[in-house]
Amino acid sequence: MGQSLQRKPSGEKRDGREPGETAGEGSELERGLHAIVGSFYRYAEGPEGLKELDQAAFQRLLRNELSHQLTDTEHTEAALNMFQRVDANQDQKISFEEYWDLVTEICRVIQCRHYNE
Repeated sequence: MGQSLQRKPSGEKRDGREPGETAGEGSELERGLHAIVGSFYRYAEGPEGLKELDQAAFQRLLRNELSHQLTDTEHTEAALNMFQRVDANQDQKISFEEYWDLVTEICRVIQCRHYNE
């Protein structure tokens, strides 16, 4: 039966390689999952395990990574409105879990637009 999805301790290498080094391997889906997670951490700041996006980092992520999926990513007001919708606990930071909710919603939109007949 497949491998366990349990997390490895922070900093642990897989087969002697850093976690990012394995992102190019595997199926298209596996590479895509690594890209989703990696995108968050490219922009997030804070201590290990508690990284979050502030408003400026969130806007950069939208502009650089999601400009073809989301409209008005260049406009500060539109990005601020999106930030406020995604920031479920209203702490002025976007956690990975809140980011994942955004990714889920984008996937639903893609599914409806491109795969529903």
